[in-house]
Amino acid sequence: MHIGINAQLLSFSQNYRNSGVSHYIRYLLKELAQQPGTHEYTVFVNGPEIVEKLSAQHPQLTYVAAAWSESQPAARIAWEQLTLPSLIRQKHIDVLHSPVNVLPAWLPRDCAGVVTLHDLAFLRFPNILTRSKRLYHRMFTVRSIRRASMVIAVSNSTKQDAIELVGVPGERVQTVYTCIDTRFSIVPGAEELQSFREKQGLTGGYLLYLGTLEPRKNITTLVEAYAQLRKTYAISEKLVLAGGKGWLYDAIFERVQQLGLASEVLFAGYVADAEQALWYRAASAFVYPSLYEGFGIPVVEAIACGVPVVTSNVSSLPEAGADIALCIDPYNVEAMAAAMYQALTDQTFRQKCSTMAPVVTQRFSAQRMVKQTIQVYEQAATLHSTTRRRSQGVSFVR
Repeated sequence: MHIGINAQLLSFSQNYRNSGVSHYIRYLLKELAQQPGTHEYTVFVNGPEIVEKLSAQHPQLTYVAAAWSESQPAARIAWEQLTLPSLIRQKHIDVLHSPVNVLPAWLPRDCAGVVTLHDLAFLRFPNILTRSKRLYHRMFTVRSIRRASMVIAVSNSTKQDAIELVGVPGERVQTVYTCIDTRFSIVPGAEELQSFREKQGLTGGYLLYLGTLEPRKNITTLVEAYAQLRKTYAISEKLVLAGGKGWLYDAIFERVQQLGLASEVLFAGYVADAEQALWYRAASAFVYPSLYEGFGIPVVEAIACGVPVVTSNVSSLPEAGADIALCIDPYNVEAMAAAMYQALTDQTFRQKCSTMAPVVTQRFSAQRMVKQTIQVYEQAATLHSTTRRRSQGVSFVR
């Protein structure tokens, strides 16, 4: 088959755009270059400079670059909806995969559509998204997953959301877990970790959050739980909030100031790929109390690094926690503080996290993700062909 991949949201920028969905696309392309199967791929990216930075090269992969950056949403959407369908027709693409939620509204009749659904936060928690984001997803994401031949859900929780909230038939939704990069399985030496802590001024240890600063991540509650942790248990570890600014993040900074924690809570800013594993491994524990996640890849990355993890007991986060993380009610400040204390002090639990890290790395490998993704492409093509034949048969009878 000839498979097209709409990789317009692949980014190498040093901000929040180069995070979850961009990493997903990068790992997908990198591993497809290692195991493309019998298929041919045309990958649509957002500028010639992206092709230059990609290491995912293979004779079966061809890149087509658009003439604008991923940071111009209106232009990208126009290209995706108006230009991409004609390119699909010209290049005789059999299956189009949109790795981030949205397909073109009009696909050629002989092309099957596969869309990866990362979450339905705009339906579960509409008030924590900006109005423009809510409108975009209601207009494009809902329509895409209803029309797709197959939907790839990044967790069983997201699959259930697609079925319950949008009415997608269960047989058209396949769970394929997002992978983590192999760099998280590399164990640095004790001297390198100590040097990193000294460089960051964190020799006394620290609790880490790593992710976009936005309301859905529940960071203000984390700050309140950290204040409770210091008050109740008298811990000395600082709290590091690492990640790029997303949207509606001012309340986080305000809460830190209100609680008098400006000297104890560090905002590390956007963390480049090359430093992420060090931030995880040098941490005393990792805390990710999100209110809702399609999957929650930072939780898996932290566990793969052998770090004790505290996360929420909602949506997909128990799946990401892999029966290892401490899962708590994300609204319960006292429970969160107690779990953080356990992660810092319970030596049996800490040893379990270290021992289970290689198992988690294998469970969420790129090889496994791509093998299952190719199977979905093949399933979508078969389903689309069968549906077309039935449709043509009905039309003929009439």
